[in-house]
Amino acid sequence: MQLHKTLLEDVEEDDFGLIALYGDLEEYRMAYLLNKYLKLQLKRERRDLDFNHKLVKAFYAHYSFKDLKNFRSYHLVANKFKGESKKVLSSGSLFEEEEVRPLQVNLVPEYKKVDFFLKIDEELNQKDLNLLVNAISQIPPVRAVYKIDTDLLKSKQNLIFE
Repeated sequence: MQLHKTLLEDVEEDDFGLIALYGDLEEYRMAYLLNKYLKLQLKRERRDLDFNHKLVKAFYAHYSFKDLKNFRSYHLVANKFKGESKKVLSSGSLFEEEEVRPLQVNLVPEYKKVDFFLKIDEELNQKDLNLLVNAISQIPPVRAVYKIDTDLLKSKQNLIFE
């Protein structure tokens, strides 16, 4: 009996386009504006993205749209979560004392000031990605928008979901 071994040399990673959005808007308002200006149909997912940070469990708003005509999926994800961290000050007595502090954590820590990410599954060519960035920049409440090179992204795994 012969034993065959198969090696997976190239495990294909998820390729996706990523756009950073700055705008002091609620997530539902940003989704509405993207739907209106880009002719998308982003809808809120039943469950937000949950992510365990050291001090807090964070939930990030997640909207998605599957564009069957162009074989793409769009995901609008909030980058910021504001919550409270709890730190036990004393547990040696009958009653525990806790200190509660406001805390902000980010889905993608290297881009702390970004409010939202628009992730486009299926790699876009640079021309289409530039057209998308240009169209988003025309939305009045959006203060800034730019594409991110996902190959240089340290926390890319935080944006791989579904």
